[in-house]
Amino acid sequence: MKKTTLTIFALALSVSAFASTAQTEKTDKAAGKEKSETAQKLKESVKNHFKFYGFIRNYFTYDSHESKAGTGDLFYWTPTDSRPDANGKDLNQINQFRFLSLTSRVGVDVSGYKAGSLEFGAKVEADFYAGLTGSTGTAQLRLRQAFMTMTADGLGKNKAQKSVLKVGQAWHPMAADMPDIYSLETGAPFGPFSRTPLIQEDYSFGKYWTATAALIWQMQYTSQGPSWDATTGKYKNTASADYMKYGCVPEVYIGISYANKGFLARAGVDVLSIRPRNWEDDATAKSVKAVNRETSVMGFAYLQYKKDLFAFKAKTTLGQAGEHFGLMSGYVDYKDEDGNWAYDPLRVSATWLSLSYGKKYKGAIMAGYSENLGTAKEHVVANTYFNKNGYASINRMFRIEPEFTYNLGKFTVGIEYMLTSAQYGSKVPASGDDVAAVAKAASRGLYTGNLHWVMNHRVQAMVRFTW
Repeated sequence: MKKTTLTIFALALSVSAFASTAQTEKTDKAAGKEKSETAQKLKESVKNHFKFYGFIRNYFTYDSHESKAGTGDLFYWTPTDSRPDANGKDLNQINQFRFLSLTSRVGVDVSGYKAGSLEFGAKVEADFYAGLTGSTGTAQLRLRQAFMTMTADGLGKNKAQKSVLKVGQAWHPMAADMPDIYSLETGAPFGPFSRTPLIQEDYSFGKYWTATAALIWQMQYTSQGPSWDATTGKYKNTASADYMKYGCVPEVYIGISYANKGFLARAGVDVLSIRPRNWEDDATAKSVKAVNRETSVMGFAYLQYKKDLFAFKAKTTLGQAGEHFGLMSGYVDYKDEDGNWAYDPLRVSATWLSLSYGKKYKGAIMAGYSENLGTAKEHVVANTYFNKNGYASINRMFRIEPEFTYNLGKFTVGIEYMLTSAQYGSKVPASGDDVAAVAKAASRGLYTGNLHWVMNHRVQAMVRFTW
């Protein structure tokens, strides 16, 4: 009897253990299925809403002349003025070479999130050129773009209108259209170049017309102005966003676009008003607040036509100052009739055009021209606040830039030649110059004595892998 009881008890334990094991396996299987479904949902969410992109890019660059260039000398601005030695040879005509991959880029686009009739998106983009001093240093990750968008479609009586609100750091609306050139400066300084904090509204009236309005601040690309140096007791020429901060007024842009069958036309006007000084700059009057602002107006027009493998693009910019988005310009200061510091913007004209054809084998060429037109009125000029990447003594510049690229899937290799020439001058007339004409030009912020051209030849190869 005792043996029978033990046998029954053992069988009961076995059945219980089997049932427990079966239940555990069932639970584990359900948990595993749930985890798999969660992972699949996460994978689908990432696939549906997030697009990761970027590239590894290497530049191999040769220059024949000392130049103003940023981002490890890869972002080219202009050749520096000549510096003759005792024998008349230009000491700045010197060969240079560098090889860098710091313009490699990473980014993510976010899209497809909806709340009622609104759709939300975003972009975050970075590269690695921060941390450099001149052409040396350690490349560090830095912000290029970071903005959100809110889109409302199907607006208006005919449901054909669309609103896109953009908030964050993005391309300045005057800088967004660029030539088909792979060099880092992509047309600068012959066209506006700036990514900046903004609030931008694009409103489309049907298929063809879009109106754009933006309120813009400054961060990386800033205005020039006088910065007080307590050590010397004087102002020094400095690029800073403080001039806008103390001005308390955002930059304002208004524009219109038309697009139809490969053709795109765009035009806009930009207004900037800054406060270069908060007080007068001599020791006895330092406690007296400055009263004048520097206000500039800039307009531009852009044309584009694309058909099959062919693309034509052209942009012209005309207006005042614009050093905060890379144009070779700025403003001057002088004392007004009340003895206060006053400001007058230099006028500038800048134009570029580009042609490109091909896909696997692609050829392109860009040409650009820029001219400093001086101030509208004559003054006893005290200081000139010019683009920090240029020189106030530049009167005009031109560039010719042909290139060829070979594209094999996500891999691209290219070679380009860039000829950039700048005409420099002086406020001191040279032998044979019209002294009165040189003096009159100087009162408008121009350097027209001893005019001479300086040229740089740049040859640049590029290797890129994109994902």
